[in-house]
Amino acid sequence: MACIGSQTPGCSARLRLKSFFCASRARTRVVLLIVAILAFCLAGSGGSKKWKYLPVSKNDEKTIHVISLGWHTGIVLSREELGSELGFLDTHLRKSPYYEFGWGEADFYQADEATISLALKALFWKNSTVMHVAAFSVMPEKYFTQEKVVKLNLSEAGLEHMRKALRASFKLDGSYRPYPLKKGLYGESRFFKAEGSYSIARTCNTWTTSMLKNAGVPMGTLPTLRAGSVVSQVEEAKKCFVYYQANPYSQPLKE
Repeated sequence: MACIGSQTPGCSARLRLKSFFCASRARTRVVLLIVAILAFCLAGSGGSKKWKYLPVSKNDEKTIHVISLGWHTGIVLSREELGSELGFLDTHLRKSPYYEFGWGEADFYQADEATISLALKALFWKNSTVMHVAAFSVMPEKYFTQEKVVKLNLSEAGLEHMRKALRASFKLDGSYRPYPLKKGLYGESRFFKAEGSYSIARTCNTWTTSMLKNAGVPMGTLPTLRAGSVVSQVEEAKKCFVYYQANPYSQPLKE
């Protein structure tokens, strides 16, 4: 279905990102060339297929979603899965059934217009970072209708490790409160100051990979630059998870 307005679920995300990343055809070609070269060098490698923190029962399974937004990937948690670790979001965003988390270079991610100079700075300098959190009320597959969405199950233990890693991605003050910045890219969303530096070897997609690894998802051992590589590894991990469900004694359930 075509996007007919910025208020249509999923369309606001795509329209905002299109204007953000594709301000001109020439600029896009240059940046794509840079990304293609880097993607070849940092495509990511296949790591172990063994899961950590497998669920001990069906009731122990929790669901997250991994989103691919062109070059960028993010992670979606339901409100029930935020836990106390991420409860501070209620102060800055409307209470919603779902929350999408992303991490990126501060200037490029927040820019009203993407430029070649910003892209080069993001890739070849060590830069400050921000978190982007979007709150929405419909299933991720319905909100991000034009994007790749992968549903993935974790154990409660794996989810707890991921929540802690997500919280640690936010820069917090002495009272453990985040530093809110400008309004986000689409819908009900906002930027926050983040921990860590952005560089050619540590991008939004390596961050997503790291969050998944913290949850026990088997991901590649080398930096993963491309969003497509993140998604393909998640889909492969999902197959392994299904296998372990059918063969619960094929590997130990505990770390």
